[in-house]
Amino acid sequence: MATMGVLKMTTPDQLVPMIIPTVMIPLTIVSVAISVVASFIAGLFGIQLKLEGPRKLLELLLKPKILVTAFVLNILILGGFHGIKWWKNYPKLLSTIEREMNSRTKVSGHKYTNVETNQSHFYTRSESVSLISDVEQKWKIETGAGAFRSAIVSNGRVFSGNKLGVISELDIQTGELLRTFYTGTMVSPRITIWNNYLYVGEGTHDTHHARVYRFNLKSGKLEGHYQTLGHTEGQAIIATYASENTLFVVSGSDGLHAVDPVTMKPKWHYNSGHMDAAVVADSNGLVYLGTGREKGDDSKNKTYAAAIDFKTGEEKWKIELPASSWMRPVIVKEDVCYITGEIYFPSKRGHIVCLNKLTGEHTAGIHTTEPLVSTPKALDGSILYTSMKGKVCRFDISARRNMWCFNSKIEGTSFAGAAFDERTNSVVYPSINKGLFVLNANNGKVIFHWNPKDDEGEWKDTYADVTIKDGLWLVSDYSGNIRALKAKTSPKTSANK
Repeated sequence: MATMGVLKMTTPDQLVPMIIPTVMIPLTIVSVAISVVASFIAGLFGIQLKLEGPRKLLELLLKPKILVTAFVLNILILGGFHGIKWWKNYPKLLSTIEREMNSRTKVSGHKYTNVETNQSHFYTRSESVSLISDVEQKWKIETGAGAFRSAIVSNGRVFSGNKLGVISELDIQTGELLRTFYTGTMVSPRITIWNNYLYVGEGTHDTHHARVYRFNLKSGKLEGHYQTLGHTEGQAIIATYASENTLFVVSGSDGLHAVDPVTMKPKWHYNSGHMDAAVVADSNGLVYLGTGREKGDDSKNKTYAAAIDFKTGEEKWKIELPASSWMRPVIVKEDVCYITGEIYFPSKRGHIVCLNKLTGEHTAGIHTTEPLVSTPKALDGSILYTSMKGKVCRFDISARRNMWCFNSKIEGTSFAGAAFDERTNSVVYPSINKGLFVLNANNGKVIFHWNPKDDEGEWKDTYADVTIKDGLWLVSDYSGNIRALKAKTSPKTSANK
């Protein structure tokens, strides 16, 4: 585009000395170069060529009308390029979604239960561990496109969104597809179900003006949405404090929005950096959040952990983090703990940072040699975490050290976290390409390793945590499969075997 100096220009004649469109410079240079080369070659044969052509061409190109025309063309071309990019990363039009939902809408008489989203990772281990003799695949369904996040279960119904913007509702016992919902843009976050409504965001890091949608599970219809300026790939969670319900929507560079979950109207807005991680709220009326570094910026953006007031959005404390916080924090007793690591920049480090919930004072932490970019889980006074390269560890907050670590030695990059099965006192980790690892929660030793047989379907591209519900392990992958697995157990043994 043209480079503009002083802005006091009113006529085309005044534009001439101050603006030379970049589209002209290459043409002139090429023309002159060709003429010079031609003259040189002609001279070898005793022929003289006049160099008036390039000079006249340059004079022509510098005429005010030509300059203005070229400048306008530059603006139009550049504007068109950015316009196409803007439209490509804009969500589906609401009219398109509504039209699509008209053909998908199905009424349901099922009674849906709320799926806890605010803090669903409080676990207490038992003193013994079940030996697992086998893992059986009860059913597998192909949804047509892959899922990046884990499924949720509401009273025997499984909900999972995929990269084509389709949410499937399945029967947990049979895998039967009951109905679908449509957003049209990748369903990147986990789904939230509250008071017979389904709430879900959308988009990737490049999406802008993304929404959170509110579907009525009884009627099957879209009944409201909330639009942001960013992307809504972090889970929208609903929390309650002092009898007030609030839907918290994270929206990338547009920060955090507090929304009424019934009317879908805004309450307040807070922004201290790029937010992809869901928030967590506690009984003290505080909401905890973390921020990450913008894509394409490898130096200037700082990242923070913060606590803000549930009702007003007022900032109570803010602490700088050593790296990006891409996954939700987890509350463990009096601490709120963050896992950190970079996705968009090469890095060989990650961290767990634990802070006092009320003051933000640092209480515990650990450094790792690989980025941590999966959802942590609280287990008694410890945290289960996984690394980008497939290490699974259990960190004791009081002792400030790892109790154990297991290396799955995966190939590629993993975003899946480890889940805890209270029934068997085991840690269930879905590797990206090496099957399912079941670990003793007390010492990290492998209890069972399951890789599907040929007739059970290839295991690959698994980025989502395992969902454990009703005695089943539900696994969604990025190749379009949802599996229901059931562990066959032997009598329990002592805790450390």
